[in-house]
Amino acid sequence: MITRYVKIPLRAATLYLSPADFLHSMGTNSPRKSGSSHRKPRLARALAPAPDFSSIRAVLFDIDDTLFPSSEFSRLARRNAIRAMIQAGLHATPTNAERTLARIVSNKGSNFGGHFDLLARKFPSSNRDRVVAAGVAAYHNTKSSISPYPDTARLLLSLRERGYLLAAASEGVSLKQWDKLIRLGLDPFFHHVFVTSNNEGGKTPSDGGKTPAFYKKIARALNLAPNQILMVGDNPAKDIASASAAGMLTVRVLTGKHAREPARADITLRSLALLGKRLAKRAAK
Repeated sequence: MITRYVKIPLRAATLYLSPADFLHSMGTNSPRKSGSSHRKPRLARALAPAPDFSSIRAVLFDIDDTLFPSSEFSRLARRNAIRAMIQAGLHATPTNAERTLARIVSNKGSNFGGHFDLLARKFPSSNRDRVVAAGVAAYHNTKSSISPYPDTARLLLSLRERGYLLAAASEGVSLKQWDKLIRLGLDPFFHHVFVTSNNEGGKTPSDGGKTPAFYKKIARALNLAPNQILMVGDNPAKDIASASAAGMLTVRVLTGKHAREPARADITLRSLALLGKRLAKRAAK
C-alpha cells in the first residue's frame, strides 16, 4: 500500500502529514485501523502568516558555520596541531591532549592567542618552543583546506546581480574574520563587513556581541529600516533571536554545532544553497 503525504508549509519549516493525520489535525474524522493509537500530530507552533520579503533590500550573513563549516575546520586544525606537537616531542596521548586543549579553549575563549603554549605547559617535552611552533604551524597550514559550503559563491553572486546589498555580520576579532573571508574567496561579494567584539573574557553583553543593539547599528549604517534587512545565520541566539528583536527578518540554516537547537526564525533551511530560490519565491508574492 502506498501512502501519499500532504505538504503543509509552516513559518519555519515544512511539515509532511499522511492524509489521515492531516484530516485528524483539521478536526475531521478519518478511518483508522483498529487498535492503532489515536494521537494528534505534533505541530512545532501554530500556523503563522508568511513573512513579506518584498521589502528586503539587504541581506546579512553570519560567517562561522553559515558561509563555511567552521566547527569542522576547528576540530580538524586542532587535531592536526596536536599530532604535530606530539611528533615534535610533546609527551601526551592524542586523546589527553585533545581533552586538555578543549578545556583551555573553553576557559580562555576561541580568540585567545596562547592555546598551544598553555597546552605545552601541561605536559613534559624536550623542547617546549619547538613543540609550540609545530602546533602553530600545523594549525595555520590547515587553513589552506577551508572552503565555503556548496553553492555559496553562486548564491552571493546571484543576490548581488539581483540588486541586494550584501553584508557579513560576525562576532570576534575583525582581523580573523577578514582572514576567513579572504581565504574563502568570498570577500569581493560583500559591500560591507560588520564585526562586533564577542563576550569572552568576562565581558557583559553590553560590551559587545551580536546583541539587538549591534543589528540596529548595522541598519543605521546601511540607512535602512530593520524590516528591510534579512539576517541569515546558524546560531539561534546570536543570529536569529537578536536580529529578530532588532526588527529584522531572519533565515536560520541548519548547519554547524547549533543545528539541533530550537529557534524561531521566519524561514528555516537545511542549506544555504536554498536561500536564492526562497527569496525569489517570497519576493514574487
